[in-house]
Amino acid sequence: MSVLRASSVLAVTLAGACAAATPTEIDPFVDNAKADGHGVKLHLLDDHRLHVDEPSDLAFAGDQLYTVSDAHSKIYAIDRDGDVEDVIDVEGHDLEALAFDEVRGELMIADESHARVWHIAGDGTRYDPIDVPDADDGNSGIEGLAFDRDGHLVVAKEKDPARLIVLDELGGELDHEKIDFADDLSALAFRPDDGHLYALSDADHSLYRLERDFDVDRAWKLPIEHPEGLAFDGDLVYIASDSEERLYVLALVDGN
Repeated sequence: MSVLRASSVLAVTLAGACAAATPTEIDPFVDNAKADGHGVKLHLLDDHRLHVDEPSDLAFAGDQLYTVSDAHSKIYAIDRDGDVEDVIDVEGHDLEALAFDEVRGELMIADESHARVWHIAGDGTRYDPIDVPDADDGNSGIEGLAFDRDGHLVVAKEKDPARLIVLDELGGELDHEKIDFADDLSALAFRPDDGHLYALSDADHSLYRLERDFDVDRAWKLPIEHPEGLAFDGDLVYIASDSEERLYVLALVDGN
Protein backbone atom coordinates (compact mmCIF):
# COMPACT_ATOMS: atom_id res chain seq x y z
CA MET A 1 0.00 0.00 0.00
CA SER A 2 1.47 3.35 -0.94
CA VAL A 3 1.99 6.09 1.62
CA LEU A 4 -1.16 8.15 1.37
CA ARG A 5 -3.17 10.20 3.79
CA ALA A 6 -6.45 8.59 4.82
CA SER A 7 -8.60 10.86 2.69
CA SER A 8 -6.73 9.84 -0.46
CA VAL A 9 -6.80 6.16 0.48
CA LEU A 10 -10.54 6.25 1.12
CA ALA A 11 -11.27 8.17 -2.05
CA VAL A 12 -9.41 5.66 -4.17
CA THR A 13 -10.79 2.63 -2.37
CA LEU A 14 -14.40 3.73 -2.29
CA ALA A 15 -14.27 4.81 -5.92
CA GLY A 16 -13.41 1.25 -6.88
CA ALA A 17 -10.05 2.19 -8.35
CA CYS A 18 -8.30 -0.13 -5.92
CA ALA A 19 -8.27 -3.87 -6.56
CA ALA A 20 -8.92 -4.64 -2.90
CA ALA A 21 -12.42 -5.29 -1.64
CA THR A 22 -14.48 -2.51 -0.08
CA PRO A 23 -13.06 -1.78 3.39
CA THR A 24 -14.78 -3.26 6.41
CA GLU A 25 -16.70 -0.57 8.27
CA ILE A 26 -16.58 -0.69 12.07
CA ASP A 27 -19.02 1.36 14.14
CA PRO A 28 -18.10 2.22 17.74
CA PHE A 29 -19.67 0.07 20.43
CA VAL A 30 -19.11 2.94 22.88
CA ASP A 31 -19.70 6.53 21.80
CA ASN A 32 -19.99 9.03 24.63
CA ALA A 33 -18.15 11.76 22.75
CA LYS A 34 -19.72 14.96 21.54
CA ALA A 35 -19.64 15.42 17.76
CA ASP A 36 -16.07 16.53 17.18
CA GLY A 37 -15.36 15.64 13.55
CA HIS A 38 -12.41 13.48 14.54
CA GLY A 39 -13.39 10.04 13.33
CA VAL A 40 -16.37 8.00 14.46
CA LYS A 41 -16.13 4.96 12.21
CA LEU A 42 -13.14 2.76 11.50
CA HIS A 43 -12.56 1.44 7.99
CA LEU A 44 -10.30 -1.57 7.57
CA LEU A 45 -8.30 -0.67 4.47
CA ASP A 46 -5.61 -3.30 4.13
CA ASP A 47 -3.35 -5.79 5.88
CA HIS A 48 0.15 -7.00 5.13
CA ARG A 49 2.48 -9.74 6.26
CA LEU A 50 4.73 -8.17 8.90
CA HIS A 51 8.14 -9.74 8.43
CA VAL A 52 9.03 -9.70 12.13
CA ASP A 53 8.70 -12.54 14.66
CA GLU A 54 6.08 -11.75 17.32
CA PRO A 55 5.75 -7.98 16.70
CA SER A 56 4.82 -6.30 19.95
CA ASP A 57 4.39 -2.55 19.39
CA LEU A 58 4.55 0.19 16.79
CA ALA A 59 5.75 3.78 16.85
CA PHE A 60 6.33 6.52 14.31
CA ALA A 61 9.50 8.59 14.51
CA GLY A 62 8.76 11.29 11.96
CA ASP A 63 7.72 9.41 8.82
CA GLN A 64 9.52 6.20 9.79
CA LEU A 65 7.50 3.35 11.30
CA TYR A 66 9.16 1.07 13.85
CA THR A 67 8.23 -2.16 15.59
CA VAL A 68 9.79 -4.25 18.34
CA SER A 69 9.82 -8.03 18.65
CA ASP A 70 8.91 -10.16 21.66
CA ALA A 71 11.19 -12.88 20.31
CA HIS A 72 14.36 -10.87 19.61
CA SER A 73 16.17 -7.94 21.23
CA LYS A 74 15.76 -5.79 18.15
CA ILE A 75 13.90 -2.74 16.91
CA TYR A 76 12.87 -2.92 13.25
CA ALA A 77 12.37 0.00 10.88
CA ILE A 78 9.57 -1.11 8.58
CA ASP A 79 7.72 0.31 5.62
CA ARG A 80 3.93 0.57 5.49
CA ASP A 81 3.69 -2.78 3.73
CA GLY A 82 5.37 -4.54 6.67
CA ASP A 83 8.75 -5.04 5.01
CA VAL A 84 11.87 -4.57 7.15
CA GLU A 85 14.14 -1.68 6.06
CA ASP A 86 16.64 -1.62 8.92
CA VAL A 87 17.38 -3.39 12.22
CA ILE A 88 18.65 -1.93 15.50
CA ASP A 89 20.12 -4.38 18.01
CA VAL A 90 19.20 -3.56 21.61
CA GLU A 91 20.67 -4.99 24.79
CA GLY A 92 18.20 -6.84 27.01
CA HIS A 93 15.27 -9.17 26.59
CA ASP A 94 11.49 -9.17 26.99
CA LEU A 95 11.29 -5.86 25.12
CA GLU A 96 7.70 -4.78 24.63
CA ALA A 97 6.60 -1.17 24.18
CA LEU A 98 7.88 1.62 21.93
CA ALA A 99 7.44 5.40 21.94
CA PHE A 100 9.19 8.31 20.28
CA ASP A 101 10.54 11.14 22.43
CA GLU A 102 10.25 14.18 20.17
CA VAL A 103 12.26 16.37 22.55
CA ARG A 104 15.33 14.12 22.39
CA GLY A 105 14.55 12.77 18.94
CA GLU A 106 14.99 9.20 20.14
CA LEU A 107 12.98 6.05 20.61
CA MET A 108 12.10 4.72 24.04
CA ILE A 109 11.60 1.05 24.83
CA ALA A 110 10.24 -0.91 27.79
CA ASP A 111 11.88 -3.89 29.46
CA GLU A 112 8.80 -5.69 30.79
CA SER A 113 10.58 -8.13 33.10
CA HIS A 114 12.38 -5.32 34.96
CA ALA A 115 9.60 -2.68 34.84
CA ARG A 116 12.04 -0.25 33.27
CA VAL A 117 11.92 2.19 30.35
CA TRP A 118 15.07 3.14 28.42
CA HIS A 119 16.05 5.78 25.91
CA ILE A 120 17.62 4.25 22.81
CA ALA A 121 20.49 5.95 20.98
CA GLY A 122 20.76 5.58 17.21
CA ASP A 123 23.17 2.64 17.56
CA GLY A 124 20.82 0.78 19.92
CA THR A 125 22.61 1.74 23.14
CA ARG A 126 20.28 1.99 26.14
CA TYR A 127 20.64 4.89 28.56
CA ASP A 128 18.80 6.96 31.22
CA PRO A 129 16.62 4.14 32.60
CA ILE A 130 13.31 4.98 34.28
CA ASP A 131 11.99 2.54 36.87
CA VAL A 132 8.20 2.42 36.70
CA PRO A 133 6.41 2.03 40.05
CA ASP A 134 3.94 -0.84 40.47
CA ALA A 135 4.73 -2.31 37.04
CA ASP A 136 7.15 -5.05 38.12
CA ASP A 137 4.87 -8.02 37.51
CA GLY A 138 6.73 -10.50 35.34
CA ASN A 139 4.79 -11.20 32.15
CA SER A 140 1.96 -8.84 33.16
CA GLY A 141 4.11 -5.73 33.23
CA ILE A 142 4.71 -2.85 30.80
CA GLU A 143 2.94 -3.27 27.45
CA GLY A 144 2.45 0.30 26.22
CA LEU A 145 4.20 3.69 26.11
CA ALA A 146 3.03 7.04 24.78
CA PHE A 147 3.59 10.75 25.39
CA ASP A 148 0.37 12.62 26.18
CA ARG A 149 -0.66 16.13 25.10
CA ASP A 150 1.34 17.62 28.00
CA GLY A 151 4.50 15.76 27.08
CA HIS A 152 4.24 13.35 29.99
CA LEU A 153 5.08 9.69 29.50
CA VAL A 154 2.11 7.36 29.96
CA VAL A 155 2.91 3.73 30.75
CA ALA A 156 0.42 0.88 30.40
CA LYS A 157 0.72 -2.09 32.75
CA GLU A 158 -0.89 -5.06 31.04
CA LYS A 159 -3.11 -6.68 33.70
CA ASP A 160 -3.53 -8.08 37.25
CA PRO A 161 -4.58 -5.27 37.42
CA ALA A 162 -4.30 -3.15 34.27
CA ARG A 163 -3.00 0.33 35.11
CA LEU A 164 -2.10 3.61 33.45
CA ILE A 165 0.86 5.38 35.06
CA VAL A 166 1.84 8.95 34.16
CA LEU A 167 5.45 10.08 34.65
CA ASP A 168 7.12 13.46 34.42
CA GLU A 169 10.33 14.15 32.49
CA LEU A 170 12.42 12.91 35.43
CA GLY A 171 10.42 9.71 35.88
CA GLY A 172 8.45 10.95 38.87
CA GLU A 173 4.90 9.62 39.16
CA LEU A 174 2.17 12.17 38.41
CA ASP A 175 -0.85 9.86 38.21
CA HIS A 176 -1.65 6.20 38.66
CA GLU A 177 -5.02 4.77 37.64
CA LYS A 178 -6.35 1.23 37.79
CA ILE A 179 -8.55 0.80 34.71
CA ASP A 180 -11.75 -1.18 34.44
CA PHE A 181 -12.82 -0.60 30.83
CA ALA A 182 -10.79 -3.56 29.49
CA ASP A 183 -9.45 -6.89 30.70
CA ASP A 184 -5.93 -5.92 29.68
CA LEU A 185 -3.87 -3.24 27.93
CA SER A 186 -1.58 -4.16 25.05
CA ALA A 187 -0.52 -0.80 23.53
CA LEU A 188 -0.87 2.98 23.79
CA ALA A 189 -0.60 5.80 21.25
CA PHE A 190 -1.35 9.53 21.31
CA ARG A 191 -3.11 11.03 18.30
CA PRO A 192 -2.28 14.74 17.93
CA ASP A 193 -5.11 15.30 15.42
CA ASP A 194 -7.77 14.95 18.11
CA GLY A 195 -5.65 15.32 21.27
CA HIS A 196 -6.61 11.91 22.65
CA LEU A 197 -4.73 8.97 24.05
CA TYR A 198 -5.76 5.62 22.54
CA ALA A 199 -5.38 2.19 24.14
CA LEU A 200 -5.48 -1.32 22.69
CA SER A 201 -6.75 -4.42 24.49
CA ASP A 202 -5.49 -7.79 23.30
CA ALA A 203 -8.03 -9.75 25.38
CA ASP A 204 -11.00 -7.62 24.28
CA HIS A 205 -9.88 -7.13 20.62
CA SER A 206 -10.74 -3.47 21.08
CA LEU A 207 -9.44 0.05 20.49
CA TYR A 208 -10.38 2.71 23.07
CA ARG A 209 -10.21 6.50 22.84
CA LEU A 210 -9.64 8.05 26.26
CA GLU A 211 -10.41 11.37 27.88
CA ARG A 212 -7.85 13.13 30.08
CA ASP A 213 -9.17 11.29 33.15
CA PHE A 214 -8.83 7.97 31.25
CA ASP A 215 -12.57 7.49 30.89
CA VAL A 216 -13.54 5.94 27.55
CA ASP A 217 -15.41 8.26 25.21
CA ARG A 218 -15.29 6.01 22.12
CA ALA A 219 -14.39 2.36 21.45
CA TRP A 220 -14.37 -0.13 18.58
CA LYS A 221 -14.24 -3.92 18.36
CA LEU A 222 -11.46 -5.02 16.01
CA PRO A 223 -11.47 -7.96 13.58
CA ILE A 224 -7.85 -8.62 14.57
CA GLU A 225 -6.36 -11.43 16.64
CA HIS A 226 -3.97 -10.38 19.41
CA PRO A 227 -3.61 -6.66 18.58
CA GLU A 228 -0.38 -5.61 20.30
CA GLY A 229 0.97 -2.59 18.43
CA LEU A 230 -0.62 0.80 17.74
CA ALA A 231 0.48 3.92 15.86
CA PHE A 232 -1.21 6.84 14.09
CA ASP A 233 -0.37 8.76 10.94
CA GLY A 234 -3.07 11.38 10.67
CA ASP A 235 -6.34 9.52 10.07
CA LEU A 236 -4.53 6.26 9.37
CA VAL A 237 -4.34 3.71 12.18
CA TYR A 238 -1.65 1.02 12.13
CA ILE A 239 -2.17 -2.06 14.30
CA ALA A 240 0.21 -5.02 14.61
CA SER A 241 -1.05 -8.51 15.38
CA ASP A 242 1.39 -10.54 17.46
CA SER A 243 0.06 -14.01 16.66
CA GLU A 244 -0.75 -13.34 12.99
CA GLU A 245 2.44 -11.33 12.38
CA ARG A 246 0.43 -8.92 10.26
CA LEU A 247 0.24 -5.15 9.93
CA TYR A 248 -3.32 -3.82 9.64
CA VAL A 249 -4.13 -0.42 8.15
CA LEU A 250 -7.37 1.29 9.15
CA ALA A 251 -8.76 4.79 8.77
CA LEU A 252 -10.80 6.92 11.15
CA VAL A 253 -13.62 8.70 9.29
CA ASP A 254 -16.67 10.65 10.37
CA GLY A 255 -20.01 8.96 10.65
CA ASN A 256 -21.86 10.91 7.96
